[in-house]
Amino acid sequence: MPQQLIIQNFGPITDLKIELKDILIFIGSQASGKSTVSKAIFFFKSLRDDLTTYLYQCYHEKQFEDTITTFAKRAKQKFIKMYGSVLQFPEMELKYQYGNGMEVTVKPSTNNQFTTVDFDDFFKQKFRDLVDQSRSLNTELQQMSSRGLFSSSREISAIKAKEAALFENITKEVNQLFNDDRDLLFLPAGRSLITILSQQRYNIDMGEDLISGNTELAADSLIKLDYLMQNFINRIDSAKPIFNQAIGDLIKEKLSTSTNSETKRVITLAQNIVDSILKGSYRYQNGTERIDFGNGKSTLINFASSGQQEVVWILLLILLLILNQRNVFLVIEEPEAHLFPVAQKQMIDLIALLANQAANQIILTTHSPYILSSFNNLLYAHQLGLQKSEQVEEIVNHNLWIDPHRLNAFIVEQGTTRSILDSEMGLIESAEIDRASEIIVNIFNQLFEIED
Repeated sequence: MPQQLIIQNFGPITDLKIELKDILIFIGSQASGKSTVSKAIFFFKSLRDDLTTYLYQCYHEKQFEDTITTFAKRAKQKFIKMYGSVLQFPEMELKYQYGNGMEVTVKPSTNNQFTTVDFDDFFKQKFRDLVDQSRSLNTELQQMSSRGLFSSSREISAIKAKEAALFENITKEVNQLFNDDRDLLFLPAGRSLITILSQQRYNIDMGEDLISGNTELAADSLIKLDYLMQNFINRIDSAKPIFNQAIGDLIKEKLSTSTNSETKRVITLAQNIVDSILKGSYRYQNGTERIDFGNGKSTLINFASSGQQEVVWILLLILLLILNQRNVFLVIEEPEAHLFPVAQKQMIDLIALLANQAANQIILTTHSPYILSSFNNLLYAHQLGLQKSEQVEEIVNHNLWIDPHRLNAFIVEQGTTRSILDSEMGLIESAEIDRASEIIVNIFNQLFEIED
């Protein structure tokens, strides 16, 4: 069964129900609710990693609770960090169905004093089972140590092996519980802020790691940077050391170790797209980020163009995912920001290339008709390529073709979403691609009629 998101009376969204596909595109005016929807999907999916971390902590801290209260409280705190106080929406309900019978719901308490995250019985039973597994092994190892015997190296190795097996099993079962094993990555809008302030990175107030207190308004006031932006910064920080060597050298190294010719073609194509958009090569050295242009010319990242600042970490993170063939659930807000229309088209090529590797799932929010038109080209290429593959390949690389069955596009307006994918044609409806242009042209025609 497919996964589904249901939202009622939350923010700008009054009534919404969508089924998740491999590629979801949300277009709409500002404040229409695009981010509300994409963040909700990410929140529900990210509970998987939160549960894994929670179980690891229970084991290491030797604190095991059969009830789900503490974990549910952490989930609520995370929701508030993502959205701020939501008590102004007393009739809200967000529900996520994971496609295997499990569902999680976020809604206000009966007296509207606080927000609750409710897990169904299926989840609660699995939660208890996983806690029991952790407790049993921990008790067994404590009994061994309580005998007062000096452990041999063989016994220590056996203990470590049992712990490793436990953690591997926890990860596997939690992935099955949430019906997903992909890495999770959210690339928020306003990415250029991070590159502009890259040299002052540690002067930024990152807010509190955990929110304390029982009022949601207090929680909201503690956060200095948006929660998702914090996560984005952390991912960037973990990736920077990889680029101590030039990207070209990194790719050459990967190509030299790969034996799959198709994989090599995909990596080369990704490199070409990244180079074409970035118009330079990113380098991280001695704590400094630079864009190298060749011939000894370079600039600090915070003095690069607005387009380069906005897009550099989308390109680099996608490139790393392709190089390492990592399965990912990826949300990108406004990938077109500060980009020339041709570069917007190339960005969609790169995203399509990633989407076609393994079982990746991607959500985009956008304001740009060029984004929709670029997707349409790739949808059409797939359909035409089924009959005339060689001719289509000369125009659009087959690694970029998108199967229409894997994609859906929605316009977010008037509190809900409406699919703008023509199921018969397998294309995004042309009338919806640029309604603004039609309005502008109509005004011009009216003015022209006056002159005539």
